[in-house]
Amino acid sequence: TQNARLIIMWGGNPIASNLHFWMRVQEAKRNGAKLIAIDPYRSLTAEKCHQHIALLPGTDSALALGLMHVLIREDLLDHDYIAEYTLGFEQLRERVAEWTPERVAEVCGISADVVVQLAKGYGECGKRGEASMIRMNYGVQRVHGDGMAVRKIVWLPALTGAWRHAAGGTQLS
Repeated sequence: TQNARLIIMWGGNPIASNLHFWMRVQEAKRNGAKLIAIDPYRSLTAEKCHQHIALLPGTDSALALGLMHVLIREDLLDHDYIAEYTLGFEQLRERVAEWTPERVAEVCGISADVVVQLAKGYGECGKRGEASMIRMNYGVQRVHGDGMAVRKIVWLPALTGAWRHAAGGTQLS
């Protein structure tokens, strides 16, 4: 965690629920990492991050699909990682084609620019060979369609090759 350049805390408030993790996040922040909170609720954790994305409750899947859309459209992909370690990329490409930033913005209650900038920031970490980490928590897991949301979020580091880094990938508490 402390070696990641981008840490996305998705649906969680580790200041209140996991101080051990939060201490490592703070170390990463001191080392220059950017912190982003994705949560409908503006928690204390969200207040301490560089950016808080307050999507509507239960729209995590839509946001993940939109991020994948932008990653693919902008070619912010690790093609070698996808070829070697994943299955179904062509089907995924077809599935996310309809999830434009504008559509995601409407579903999630955020701006299309937020979707694009988040995807670009995440994908550019991979292009630079830097670790990016997504920490999911119970906020993602406690809504209708939660299993699919987690599945879609886990695809993000597979597309960018973030799993290559010890401080990268996803973590589910």
